[in-house]
Amino acid sequence: MSEEMSHRILTCVYCGHEYPQDTPAHGNQVLTDHIAGCKQHPMRAVIEQRDKLRAALAGLVGASSKEELDAMEIGVRSLPGCDEDRAAALNAIHALRESAA
Repeated sequence: MSEEMSHRILTCVYCGHEYPQDTPAHGNQVLTDHIAGCKQHPMRAVIEQRDKLRAALAGLVGASSKEELDAMEIGVRSLPGCDEDRAAALNAIHALRESAA
């Protein structure tokens, strides 16, 4: 490896934040954390929208933790009612469980 390559600095192309030498360019938690907080990174808007939608769905379902969602699923499956409504509630519960942070 050349001298120049051994001293490269990883930099966010959106805000210019620099990372310590030898920070991996992919799959590193420090980069994931930066993307979530970088005011200029386009993924921040996606993360904020996901969180907003998840919070709204949790408000409609009335549960958000895995334990609450598991209990809610049991309740929804055991209550009488329209199959279409039950399917919609179960889909919401499953989406919340799968998107849990």
